[in-house]
Amino acid sequence: MREYSIHFSEKLIEAARVVLEDGVDSVGARRTVLYLSLLSCEITLKALLERAGKPVKEIKGRSHNLEGLLDELGPCEVEEDIVNGVLKWVPASRLRAKVVTTNTGESTVGRLLAGESQGASAYPNQIRYGDRLYHFPPEAVFNTATAILCWAQDYWNRIRLSSNTL
Repeated sequence: MREYSIHFSEKLIEAARVVLEDGVDSVGARRTVLYLSLLSCEITLKALLERAGKPVKEIKGRSHNLEGLLDELGPCEVEEDIVNGVLKWVPASRLRAKVVTTNTGESTVGRLLAGESQGASAYPNQIRYGDRLYHFPPEAVFNTATAILCWAQDYWNRIRLSSNTL
C-alpha cells in the first residue's frame, strides 16, 4: 500500500471547493480554503514522488516544504507526447511552469508554491493559527491545487526517476 494518495488530495480539493463556493468573506473561510488547498498540493506532490520511485523516508524529510517538494521533482521524468504520438521522457520539473489562472491574472505553480519565500504566511502553522494571514488569494491557491492534481492524474502512469539518478 502506498503512503500518499492523490485520491485523498482530490477529497481535500472537493472540501475546499464547498467552502470557496460558500464565500471567503471571513478569515476562517480563507484559512480553510488555503489550508485544504495547500495540504492537497503537499499530498499530491508526495504521491507523485513516491510513484516515481523516491523512497518514502526521503519524501518525509521534506516535511511540509512545498517549494522543496517541487524541487524534488527535478530528478524525475514524465513521458510526454511531443508530436503525433512521438513519446519522449521530459523533466517532471515542467510542472513548475504550469500556468494557473487567478482572479488577478495568471501565474505559475512554481511561483504560487514559493509564497513563503515571498513573505506569505508559512504553511501549515501560520495558515492555521495566528493573528496575521498574508497569502495569495484563496481562489489562486485552490486553482493551483487543482492544476497540480490534474497534472498528477495525467502523468500518474508515466512518471519515473530519471535514468541519470539511478
